[in-house]
Amino acid sequence: MKRLNQFSVLLLLMTAVVFWSCNDKDDMDQITETDDSFYATKLGGEMMVADPSNQGQQIEQGYLNLRTIVTGTVLKIASEEKYAELRPYFNVLLAEVGADDMSGFNALVKDFTDLLAESTGAKNFTYSGMSMADAHNPEANDRMNGMIDNEDFDLFVEAVVEVATDAGFGDQEILGPVGQLLEGTRDAIVQREDGTMIDLYTRLGGTVMMEDADGNMEEAGYLPLKAVVTETVLLVASDPEFEELKPYFPVLLAEVGAGDMSGFNTLVENFSDLLAQSIGSTNYMYDGMNMADAHNPDVNPRMTGKITSADYDLFIQAVVKAATNKGVPESVIAEFGALLTSEGLKGAIVQG
Repeated sequence: MKRLNQFSVLLLLMTAVVFWSCNDKDDMDQITETDDSFYATKLGGEMMVADPSNQGQQIEQGYLNLRTIVTGTVLKIASEEKYAELRPYFNVLLAEVGADDMSGFNALVKDFTDLLAESTGAKNFTYSGMSMADAHNPEANDRMNGMIDNEDFDLFVEAVVEVATDAGFGDQEILGPVGQLLEGTRDAIVQREDGTMIDLYTRLGGTVMMEDADGNMEEAGYLPLKAVVTETVLLVASDPEFEELKPYFPVLLAEVGAGDMSGFNTLVENFSDLLAQSIGSTNYMYDGMNMADAHNPDVNPRMTGKITSADYDLFIQAVVKAATNKGVPESVIAEFGALLTSEGLKGAIVQG
């Protein structure tokens, strides 16, 4: 009986040790599983809340906060003049949104939010998109228009900070780490040398396909060129200010007067192609006569008289007026002026 009691006591002690060990292990597991990530401690973590964008669904608070910042950043770039310099990078996206196609917008928001969520410590979200270098290289990503420089990268970060602050995340304990996170992507994203400009063709709309006034599909960068060229020819034909230029276009004007628009359309297309190629287009190429032959009556029978320097300057004034009529920004008009007055182009055209 005494041995039995000793055995019972021993068994009780062993049970107590095992029970204590299990409890201790559970406590250790709880300590180990404590999430001290930035996502959990500063952004709201995995707490489930109602998703304001999807009725009846829930979303992690941390992910919702990040998505709010990402969405706000894209909308700010699209709508505020302060960030207009960043819009050419989003030509494809903005054209889609303008056509009520939100698929690209939603995909961009998801990818960027996933990237931020994973980078800040989220356990349930993983970025599965392109590398940052490929995603921001137009040759690898046809949705990207132009390479980013440091100045535009800084402007983008400024937009993120402004949106985060407006959303209630302006505390330096939040903005600091987010800024460091974005800064860590700079080397991969910035691929254009400082002091250089994204090509003018891209800034005018780039390769996004859009419908023109006649229902034809043209690149968005080409449409304003075609509009300005068309307006220029019409001004030369009808505006008294440019009366002195009409003698260079008697063949064309006679055709138009007879209802034949073939020469007019060819001139508009050739001049538009020349401008497009000169400002960065890779899909529209000028294949007409060289500028010297095209403006030499001895070579080109449609040309009647050699152009003087004064008349060439008057023609440039017609282009400027046409661009102004079509709402082209002054900064862009200035770039066109520099192209038209370049020594090579003007020197080939002025022969009188």
